[in-house]
Amino acid sequence: MDKFYEQLLTTSKNSSYKTLHFIMIFSIIFATFYLFLTILTFSGLYLVSAVLVAILSYVFKVLRDKQYKEFEYIFTNGNLQIDVIYNKSKRKTLFDEEVKNFEAFNKLSELKISNNVERIKCIPFDYKGETYAVLTLGGRRAILIAPDDEMLKLINMYNIRRR
Repeated sequence: MDKFYEQLLTTSKNSSYKTLHFIMIFSIIFATFYLFLTILTFSGLYLVSAVLVAILSYVFKVLRDKQYKEFEYIFTNGNLQIDVIYNKSKRKTLFDEEVKNFEAFNKLSELKISNNVERIKCIPFDYKGETYAVLTLGGRRAILIAPDDEMLKLINMYNIRRR
C-alpha cells in the first residue's frame, strides 16, 4: 500500500519583508517619475536615473522574495522530500532522501550534534513547536525539521535504525 503525506509549514511576513516591499514600491514610483521627466525634458540624465532606480527596484524584489519562506515536507513510500517555497511562487528542493538511510532521527534536544556539523534549517523563523533533526552524510549534515504527528508516524515506520 502506498504511503503519501504532505505537510506545509507557513509563516508570517517578517519586518524585513515588509520593509523591502515598501522600498521596492517606493523605488518603482521614483523610476516612473524619472521616466516621466525623461519624456518631458528629453534628458538622458533622467533616463539613466530611471534605469538605475528600476534595477534597484528589481534587486529589492529579489531580496524581498527570499525573505518569505514556507516549507513543504513530502513523504512518499519511505522517501522524505523537503522543499522551500519562496514568496508562494518559486520552489526549490532542499532535501530528498530515503528514510531508511537516515543516520539518526530524533528531537533536536535529545541528539548530540557537534559544532562542525552543517545545519540546514527547514523550519519557519517563527516556529515555536518541537524541532527534530535528521543526520545524514555520515553525521556531517543535520536537517532541522518540524514534523506533525502523522509525518512522525510515517518516518518512524520506515526508519529501520529506530526499531
